[in-house]
Amino acid sequence: MDALIMAAGRGSRLGDVTADRPKSLVDLGGISPLELQLDALAARSIRTAIVVTGYRADLVRAAVERHSAGRLDIRFVFNPFWSVTNVLGSAWFARDLLTDEFVYLHADTVFDPTILDDLLASTAPIALPVDLRPCEREEMKAEVSDGRILHLSKDLEPARTAGEFIGIGVFRSAGVSAVREAVEREIAAGAIDAYFEAAINRAIESGVWAQPIAVDDRAWTEIDFAEDLELARSLLPRLTGEATR
Repeated sequence: MDALIMAAGRGSRLGDVTADRPKSLVDLGGISPLELQLDALAARSIRTAIVVTGYRADLVRAAVERHSAGRLDIRFVFNPFWSVTNVLGSAWFARDLLTDEFVYLHADTVFDPTILDDLLASTAPIALPVDLRPCEREEMKAEVSDGRILHLSKDLEPARTAGEFIGIGVFRSAGVSAVREAVEREIAAGAIDAYFEAAINRAIESGVWAQPIAVDDRAWTEIDFAEDLELARSLLPRLTGEATR
């Protein structure tokens, strides 16, 4: 299995913290979110990590090569339009490398590695972790029914919201082909500023099963704002024991 790591963005909402580095490389206390992810992947025998870079690609490349040396094969993809595209645009640049089953990760997300274990244990074409709770306006919400994710959107109304999709997932054979085709179709339709979830939604609409995996009370956060960074730093002791052993 491969991994697709989306690490092209800057994270401007973190202010001066990302003036000289992308948010995937912010310091959590001796380790960055991206390095935590590389550790978790290597510990689970992931073969190849496809890393999509953009802002400060030189720093991302150096950190990945240094931290994954001898443990993961790395393939870098550069999104030259990172400042005007969203995650879907970055995925489009990596589409030709998505030939095998893969783990999908936003490089600014930290999480309890046992969540990844549950995703890898699923045999569903698409397996996505959902934090089952009320959501705030900016969060990526998931509509769930009868063991299936029906739709992902930040604009999902509360009555249809089961919880928050936390930004990682596993795509197996049928899911890989469906989402790769969906990326092509979304970009062809001009959706360069769309989230990757637009492609997942298109795959779901084509009939592919997306299984929700409950996060339960396990630690995770996406790092968008200063308070998220502080939370990630406070969670580090709960994450590094498994991720870095």
